[in-house]
Amino acid sequence: MKKALVFLLVLTIGFQAFAGGKSETAVVSDDPVMQYAGTTLNLIMEQNATTDAIEALVPQFEELTGIDVVIEKAPYDDVIQKETLAFVSGQGAYDLISAPYEYLGNMVVNGYIQSIEPFLEGESLIEGFDKNDRIEALWAACGDWEGTLYGTPENLCTMFYAYRKDLFENETEKADFLAKYGYELAIPTTWQQYRDIAEFFTREKGELLAGEPLAQAFYGVSMSGKRHQATVFEWMNYMWSFGGNIFDEEGNIAIDDAKTIEALQYYVDLTEFAPPGVSSKTWDEQTTELQQGIVAQAICFNDCTPSIENPDESLMVGKYGYAQYPAGEKQTSHFGGWGYYIPTDAKNPEAAWLFLEWFLSYDVQRNLAENGFFPSLASLYDDESLNSIPYWEASKVAFENSTSRPRIPQWNSMCEVMQLEISMAIAGEETAEQACRNMAAEFNEILAGALPVTYQ
Repeated sequence: MKKALVFLLVLTIGFQAFAGGKSETAVVSDDPVMQYAGTTLNLIMEQNATTDAIEALVPQFEELTGIDVVIEKAPYDDVIQKETLAFVSGQGAYDLISAPYEYLGNMVVNGYIQSIEPFLEGESLIEGFDKNDRIEALWAACGDWEGTLYGTPENLCTMFYAYRKDLFENETEKADFLAKYGYELAIPTTWQQYRDIAEFFTREKGELLAGEPLAQAFYGVSMSGKRHQATVFEWMNYMWSFGGNIFDEEGNIAIDDAKTIEALQYYVDLTEFAPPGVSSKTWDEQTTELQQGIVAQAICFNDCTPSIENPDESLMVGKYGYAQYPAGEKQTSHFGGWGYYIPTDAKNPEAAWLFLEWFLSYDVQRNLAENGFFPSLASLYDDESLNSIPYWEASKVAFENSTSRPRIPQWNSMCEVMQLEISMAIAGEETAEQACRNMAAEFNEILAGALPVTYQ
């Protein structure tokens, strides 16, 4: 049986070479896992802690398979630009790419990436990989386009509420809050409470906080406000919770309805209680403010929390609590994951899939989870030993309530419009209503002939 398998593997490789297949010449071995030994696999990923954690484990994959892995790392915006240029050139620069899931529709419609279903139908070669051990909603968001899977989850994240637990539990702060607002200081369940907490904790240098004079000003909330995806993604939590949306249930533009305008006005007003310079900040600056402990609360991506709890990076280890932010009309959390995709012009697609099987295997995913990574295996969220991670339970609930942004081909252009208009409202250059009306008008032009939207 083993000899027959080797023969089939040799025959398959030979046929691909004869038929113009894309796999590079590999060293044939009687071990199926080693059949691509000698191949060089080229990846591109975002430059962040998650990529570093994956990269640290890559030598294990290289030893297991004999495949050399080269990872190109770049900042968020540069990754997208590099991948786009590679797609257009069609020269097979990358065998595997990591990209935000909202670009899925654009990549599929333009023929940039290939279906992974033929690989899923084959026999798994990596021990610990179970194609059925997955959180379906996350796989669907990252990979499903009109019923076909084109990718797998890679770097998963969602947004939740981070708050200074030590301050919320301080008896003096609790008594002062009750005296001022008439109710207990606690995790907010309404947006009015969220605003009250932001106002309450905003203090000048020299004022008391938990009984001690402040060496610098302290603020009630950290926020993103730059003309950047970070601002769009953060504000969309408010939009959904207030009952607003980009499209209504019929797929028509709803970004200018009353609830969406209200959500943007609330967001703009909240900046009064944030550190100065909101209009120049993204999730990077927000994470720094949380690490420095100069804010009382924030709505942030949960993948920033490992840095907050890292004693080598943060002054606030153990001082934050994590929970769901106010439900409003809809309890939701903004899903912001990335996916892995195999380009159509990949030179080594089979080796790329082998990497994905390894990446999605239980031991690798568990190792990553212990180092601040959020896995896509359903079984790992039932692993009680991981509950000691301070942000783990809140993350599980947030993933269960997550909502994804539109993945339509036009999303990139729409997001650029939102970046501009929301940032202008925050800067006071136009009203919240004007910003929402402008977004609606621009969306109508971008989506001309494509309304109502039937697939998101």
